[in-house]
Amino acid sequence: MTRGQRFHLDRDGHSVTVQTGAPSAAVELLVDGKVVASHKRRGKDVTVLAAELPGDPPHPFTVRLDRPKEARDLPVCVMEADGVRTPVPYAPLTARHAPPRTAGSEVRPLRWLRRLVRRRSRHVRRHRR
Repeated sequence: MTRGQRFHLDRDGHSVTVQTGAPSAAVELLVDGKVVASHKRRGKDVTVLAAELPGDPPHPFTVRLDRPKEARDLPVCVMEADGVRTPVPYAPLTARHAPPRTAGSEVRPLRWLRRLVRRRSRHVRRHRR
């Protein structure tokens, strides 16, 4: 299993997120951005976390995270509430609208910084006279 995976689902107006860390780290279940359950992973077994969606009355649910047999495969995350199982889709940890990185994209911020330093040094030299 790779590092840092996130699964996200919107359910009944609430955000349900499952985050995994490194293979020896904990699995966290977040509801509306708050950690409501966590489990320290051991081995390659199934992790089951239980929580409640806020409301009156609260709605209990469980999340099941099945680890793959191959280390490079993604785990399978399923939410069960009211007897209905719903797959929780994988949500990459990168920004959704980030432009794809190209070979020369690392040079542009440095070029901008160099120009800024040059302009400032020119400005300082002018005012020292």
